[in-house]
Amino acid sequence: MKNIVIMGATSGISQAVAKQMLADDVCLHLVARDMEKLSIVASDFKSRGCADVVCYQLDFNELEQHAAIVHNIVSKAGVIDVLLVCYGLMHPQSECETNVEKALEQVKSNYTSVVSLLVLFSKAMQKQNAGTIAVVSSVAGDRGRKSNYIYGSAKAGLTTFLEGLRYQLYEHGINVLTIKPGFVDSPMTAHLKKGALWASTDVVAGYIIKAINKKKSVIYVPPFWFLIMTIIKIIPAFIFRKLNF
Repeated sequence: MKNIVIMGATSGISQAVAKQMLADDVCLHLVARDMEKLSIVASDFKSRGCADVVCYQLDFNELEQHAAIVHNIVSKAGVIDVLLVCYGLMHPQSECETNVEKALEQVKSNYTSVVSLLVLFSKAMQKQNAGTIAVVSSVAGDRGRKSNYIYGSAKAGLTTFLEGLRYQLYEHGINVLTIKPGFVDSPMTAHLKKGALWASTDVVAGYIIKAINKKKSVIYVPPFWFLIMTIIKIIPAFIFRKLNF
């Protein structure tokens, strides 16, 4: 039985990934804050032929609950083949600039809570000397922009953490995949205007699964974001500070 753990299982990307990984030899361990919504998602996966689905409730920002939930998952799964961390929070930048609580909540959700979970999971997974840890970061972390620097700074910190974790777990046979999506049409971005650069969750999920199977280290999804961010990163500061994005 292949055990796949998904933290943030009710997110658009998570559901799309899970649907494409369903099989009669797969057990999904789904973790989310909203148990009612999670139960609906789990029922859908079971109806699609998933071998087994186990649900866990967790408010990711309640850090003191992390150790217990990780222990519970590891005890039930035994061996974790894939751990996907795919949750986050995106308050409007304007609100974070004037509301310290919202700014810190955004950092806690997108960085601190993820680090907490990964420290616990990586310690447990080292004993099995195999597996993949795949984490959704963002292209927003590649360079600070005035339109989203609080969200971006959390993702930048996460990307750096994942790079170090990748090197640390290499000798234990565990691959760490950093996923950097661009604009994704999902519930979290429902308040934003959509354009040509936006991708569906199904498209993003397809790239994620391919990267997991090929044991990639870092991916931009869709891939054209690598070129876009390469250009953005080399724009001189005296020009970049005048850009309104």
